[in-house]
Formats: sequence, structure tokens, C-alpha cells
Amino acid sequence: MKKLLLIIVLVLALSVSISSQNVRGKEIRNRDIEWSDFSGDVDQSSKHDAYTFWMTTYNFTSPIAHGDNVRISLTVRLFLDSVSWVKPDKRSARLLNHERGHYRIGRICANELERVISSTDFSRYDYRKEIDVLYWKIIDKYREINDQYDSDTAHYQNVEQQIFWDRKLESLLNGR
Repeated sequence: MKKLLLIIVLVLALSVSISSQNVRGKEIRNRDIEWSDFSGDVDQSSKHDAYTFWMTTYNFTSPIAHGDNVRISLTVRLFLDSVSWVKPDKRSARLLNHERGHYRIGRICANELERVISSTDFSRYDYRKEIDVLYWKIIDKYREINDQYDSDTAHYQNVEQQIFWDRKLESLLNGR
């Protein structure tokens, strides 16, 4: 009887979705952000005119076993965190375009997370840890890209670099 109960508990535990973190903010996945999406308290002391912070969560259902390995189907949700803000007197089309670039990086990251993790074989007995390690490796990669974006564009002041990044991000979003 104990063995049957243990099996039932394990099956139920494996069928529950796993989420990587708690969420606060607005879920936006397949569109550009607008000024109306920014809801955070403005940091008036900041030297920047706006702040865009995206975050992802993921979930998956029971893994499918193939020998000693498993595969999962991962779903990623992308959010504009509620700490994102813009100084009202600084709103402009140019600044919005730059902030959209930050969020596009988040969209590209979410796409890569789904594609890479869903196509990776994980060990049957340690897959949760392996998924988490791969998830954070990809997140860290895109946080670095996000920082490079701001550095290259000088926070939207370098128009030539902004144009370069706009084209690059659009191409990556379209899978080219």
C-alpha cells in the first residue's frame, strides 16, 4: 500500500507545472511595449530617462523518458516588471524605440529558452537541476547582451549604433 501511495504521489508531483520564480508585472510576449505598459514609480534621481526591466518564468509538465534521459516541453512567459518606469517629461518616440530594444532582447531570450531547453536531453534523475542551470545560463547571456546594448547605444544617444541594434534585434526576432 505504501508503494502504491508513493507512486501516486510521484506521478502527481511530476504532472504539476514547475515555475522558476514569482511574477509581478504585465505579461507581454508577442508585441512591442508602449508607454502605457510602464507602471513603476519614477526614480527622479536617476540619470536615465526610463528603466525597462523584463523577466521570464517557465513551466513544464511531466518529462518524457528516453532511456536514462528525459525531454520536456518548456513554456516561457515574459513580463515587463512593474518596476519599469519613464520620466513623463522625457517620453519620446526615440526613447520608446530604445526601451523597446531592451524588451525585444527579453523576447529573443524567451524564444531561445523555449527552443534550447525543449530540444535538450536531460538526465532522468537530475533534470530539474539541469534545466535550472541551463535556464540561468541563457538568462545571464541575455543580461550581458542587454548591458552591451546600452553601452553601444549610449542609452539611445548614439543614433548610428541604435539603428544597428534595431536592425540586429529585428532580425533575431524574426529568426534570421
